[in-house]
Amino acid sequence: MRLFCFPCAGGTADFFHQLDPWLGPSVELTGLEYAGHGARHKEPLYQDFNQLVEDLYAAVKQLYRPGEDYALFGYSMGSVAAAETLARILQAGELPLPKRVFLAAHGPAVKRELLRFQGDEADEWVKERTLSLGGVPDVLRNNRTFWRVYLPLYRADYTLITNYDFDKLTLASEIPLTGLYGNQDLTLEEMQAWKRYFQGECEFVEFEGNHFFITEYRKEVAEKICSC
Repeated sequence: MRLFCFPCAGGTADFFHQLDPWLGPSVELTGLEYAGHGARHKEPLYQDFNQLVEDLYAAVKQLYRPGEDYALFGYSMGSVAAAETLARILQAGELPLPKRVFLAAHGPAVKRELLRFQGDEADEWVKERTLSLGGVPDVLRNNRTFWRVYLPLYRADYTLITNYDFDKLTLASEIPLTGLYGNQDLTLEEMQAWKRYFQGECEFVEFEGNHFFITEYRKEVAEKICSC
C-alpha cells in the first residue's frame, strides 16, 4: 500500500521517514512536499489554502500507480490538507478512492489568534506557538540561524491554516478514518468532530503526549498504519 503523507506546518516530506524502520515492506511511504519547503525550497510559498490543495492533488495524481492500493496520512495542518485533497479526489473522479485516511494532531477546527497580531508581534506569536507545540528541539530554541530560515515558513503556513474555513469543506466520505492524537494536545471530542465529514468506520487512537506525540510513539503509529 502506498501511504501519501501530508506534513505539519513548517514541516517537510522527510518528517514521516522516522516511521520507516517499523512500516515494513507492505507500506511504501511517499511524503508530499509543500512549495517553499524542503526539496522545493526555491519555489514560492502558497498564497492560500486552495492553492496548496490543488498542488497536492496534482502530486498525488502524478505519483499514483494504476492498480495500487493507497491511503492518506495527514499530520497537524497536513490533516486539513489531506481532508481537502480527499474532497478533490471524490469530486474529480480521476483516481480510485484511498483505502483509509489517517488524520493526526488536528481536529476540524481552526484557532485564529494570529489574526490579532501584525509584523514583529506576529512573528513572536508564531515562534512561541511553535515552541509550545514541542516541534523544535531544545538545542534550536534560541538558534538565530534556525529561526531566520524557518520562521517565514511557519508564519506562512500558520497564516494559511488560520484563514481556512471548515464550513467550505465539502466532504462526505464513507472511507474508513483513523484519528490519532496526543491527550495533552487535543481531546477525544475534538477529534471525533471529524465524524461530520467521515460517515463510515471511524476509530480514534489516544497517545500520552503533546502535539508531536509521534516522536515518542513512532513504532506504535507505524504498527497502527500497518494493521489497517
